[in-house]
Amino acid sequence: MDAGAGEIVIPGPRLLLRPLRPEEIDGQWRAMVNSDPIAITQLPDEASFKARLRRSGHMEDGWLDLAIDLDGAVIGRIQTFVPPGRRLPPGTFEVGIGLDAGVRGKGYGREALALFTGWLFDHAAAQVVEAPTDPANAPMRAVFGHVGWSLAGTVTEYGRAWVIYRITRQEWEAR
Repeated sequence: MDAGAGEIVIPGPRLLLRPLRPEEIDGQWRAMVNSDPIAITQLPDEASFKARLRRSGHMEDGWLDLAIDLDGAVIGRIQTFVPPGRRLPPGTFEVGIGLDAGVRGKGYGREALALFTGWLFDHAAAQVVEAPTDPANAPMRAVFGHVGWSLAGTVTEYGRAWVIYRITRQEWEAR
């Protein structure tokens, strides 16, 4: 479904990327509070986070949050976001993804990232899709490699160094 044309839903072979339902938002907040520090920059303000998730399924000012759904159950969340203090060039989207601990290592992160990346290129006029991760997050770094992304450099934000992975439209189409 195209950005701006109603709610965004992205079907895949096993997963459905879809808007979060209102009754799922508190669970996503609890997941954020209990996140591994390797996975998040800092804990966001609860009210702002929940307000953002209530807009789930709609692209707004570079922000889009979707549930990662497996057989009707939310197993994680994937998003685009605008990093504070770092302006993204036009056509560039920054992505974040988080999976519940019990479903990691089963290819769901790879499928969700591939679905989302393809949607951004096909429907949101993306030219570049990129994502930061902690240098020690070997599983996430492997997911980026499996989906065709490349290490693009580092950035220091929130007092920490992050590695940046990215893929261009041309690279996506050539894979």
